[in-house]
Amino acid sequence: MIINTYKAKSFMTTTESIKFLVAMIIMMNPLGSLSIFLDLTKKSARRLQHNIALRTSLAIIIIMLVTVWTGKGLLSLLGITIPSFRFAGGIILLLMGLAMLQSRESPVSYTPADDEAAKERHSVAIVPMALPVIVGPGSISTLIIAVGDYPQLMSKAWISFLCLFLSLGMGLMLYYAAKIAEIVGDSVIKVITRIMGMIIMAIAVGMLAEGLTGLLPVLR
Repeated sequence: MIINTYKAKSFMTTTESIKFLVAMIIMMNPLGSLSIFLDLTKKSARRLQHNIALRTSLAIIIIMLVTVWTGKGLLSLLGITIPSFRFAGGIILLLMGLAMLQSRESPVSYTPADDEAAKERHSVAIVPMALPVIVGPGSISTLIIAVGDYPQLMSKAWISFLCLFLSLGMGLMLYYAAKIAEIVGDSVIKVITRIMGMIIMAIAVGMLAEGLTGLLPVLR
């Protein structure tokens, strides 16, 4: 029998807020998402690219807010504890980090089939850009775990504000995607993606360890 000894934390501190932002930025993989965005909109006029970028930003914040305010409740309804979800999320992030380290797309969050499906749509803003490219399993897991750690109303409101900040930043990056790609270049994007992959794997190991000790307190 597994005993759940998990205790929620107090309000998110400045240091914890920065850690959350860094983790979310890594999960959202801005440069990798930018590369996919340019590939999916390469035949579109610059004005249409801007329009798609704005709609993607709006979709991102909506998905994040829904996750923040309903995600933990859904887990409770399904009888899933935060430690078990943290452990499962760690596995997902480990796979994503390994894929990024090898400079290839992770099938966990994005597959070539998404490209084919996108060709049949008039817009790629919501699917696949917002979900699952930018807000994929890794981002959703990070959000739900953060809300599980800080379930108070003020904490949720603060996390929602941070999500708004992230979506605006991502929207601006996509809006100026073409210019950024010209300045940065493919080689730099690949190097940064590999570094992010290493960081994601380190975060994943920490999540796995915390999840395991939460599930099995005897290991503490």
